[in-house]
Amino acid sequence: MSEPMMKRAHLAALFTNLFFLTADVLETIGMESEELNAEVGCKLSKREQNHFDLAIKHIKALRGMTRKLDSDTQEQFGNDAELLADVMYAAVSRTGTDDSRMHEILEYIMQKPDRVGLDGVRKGGEAFERIKKEMAQKRIEEYMNRDAKVGRVKAVKGKSKKTNFGC
Repeated sequence: MSEPMMKRAHLAALFTNLFFLTADVLETIGMESEELNAEVGCKLSKREQNHFDLAIKHIKALRGMTRKLDSDTQEQFGNDAELLADVMYAAVSRTGTDDSRMHEILEYIMQKPDRVGLDGVRKGGEAFERIKKEMAQKRIEEYMNRDAKVGRVKAVKGKSKKTNFGC
């Protein structure tokens, strides 16, 4: 198998694992949602409840596939799913309904290096791409400002210009 195909196969495995991890998280959130709604007396409409129940049924069928793995792999899978859920819960609890706060969290995470090759792979991640561009622009501005302080370059409306001193 060629190196590009090996990379694609690696990404396919990562996406598949992420799909199953997300299914696990979704099942957990669904069960917690049902419990909380029952506790406070909230009910979905009959149609919504039917769709909800069907989704949970299919998610459980998907999760059943992971139960065929050896016990160590299942345990690691469960730990990964719990951690993913904790990250999601923490992000939502820290941001509430403020999208700009969620973008701050995403920007913080994206400052860390990509360790598995997913940057640029996900389609439709507008916020992800926008933040990458903003971070690149911020790095350029920081570089320009740093150089301006030592008298090498002066930042003017996004363009660089040599100064007359120190050259």
